[in-house]
Formats: sequence, structure tokens, C-alpha cells
Amino acid sequence: MIEQTALARLLQERREAAGSLRAKIGKALGISAGTIEGWELGRIAKPPFHEVTRIATFLRISFEDLQRAVFADAGTVPEAEEPPEMPARKRAGRKKRLGAIPLLEAAFRLYGWQDEAAAAEALGTTPGKVRAWRRGTERMDIAQYLALTSSVNVALVEAVKSRKRKNIGLSAAAEALGIQPDT
Repeated sequence: MIEQTALARLLQERREAAGSLRAKIGKALGISAGTIEGWELGRIAKPPFHEVTRIATFLRISFEDLQRAVFADAGTVPEAEEPPEMPARKRAGRKKRLGAIPLLEAAFRLYGWQDEAAAAEALGTTPGKVRAWRRGTERMDIAQYLALTSSVNVALVEAVKSRKRKNIGLSAAAEALGIQPDT
């Protein structure tokens, strides 16, 4: 014979006290009446927590009552003497400087620009302006940033369409944007 758990008893008692049928609750929450019956009768000893929480909310069962029932079934949780130790952090080393505008750095890798002059020619500006953007001493205005974004997006779409992902610096461009490429 299957033994009813404290949680199962709580769910069944509160459902019956509310005058609700399993079918009514099941329809409202998208859980079959048979599944609810299995939880209440103990055929399913450990129902999914998220579903129990939904039923408890529907039946207005407090978190404290749920917690008491769970602990009655599983036992209490001992108090931790000390919080678990955090792993030692690695010493901060020199990080590779990516530039003030990650999208610009991604474009350098994507297009294979060797220097600011090549980027300036492609972006319709001066090498000094590109250098200032990379150093963060001058801000790129919104129109320039949107043009750069559009240019990078077009290049990415073309690369994906032509399946030449390896021939251009997509991985390096993704890294510059802080994205971990799939391996």
C-alpha cells in the first residue's frame, strides 16, 4: 500500500476544504486531474515543485504550510556552520584592451582592417577620428554608430549566406563584442 505524504495530505485537505474538484483545478492550471490525484494519493511521491507551487497558490496555501509539509516528509535541514568557501580568485593579469567601441573592434576583425587608415576609408572619415574612437577620447555620434552597425550586420549576413565564416574573422569579431562563439 502506498503511504500518503504530508505534502499530499496538505494538498488533498486544502482542495477538499475549498470544495474544489481535481478536474476544476486541473482545467484552471493545465494539469490533468489524474496527475493531481497521483500527487494527493502518494503514487507520485515527489511532484514537481513548480506545479505544487501553482496548486498551492490556487488553493491559497501559505509557503510556511508547504514548507512544514515538505520538512515533515524529508526531515529538517541542518543549519550550516559557515557559508561555503568561495573559490580563490585568479590574480588579475593584463587584459587585452579591446578599445572603447567594441563594435568598431569587431568591424576591424570582421573586415580585416590592418590600421585606422583602412577603417577610415571604409567608414568615410579620417584615420585620426578612428584612432580617437578606439582610444575613447572622442565619442562616435549616433549616425556614425548606426552606419557602422548596418555595415557589420550586412557583412555578417553575407558571411552566413556564403558560409565563409572561417574565411573572415567572425570568431574574433564575436569575441570583441563579448560573445562566446560556439565551438
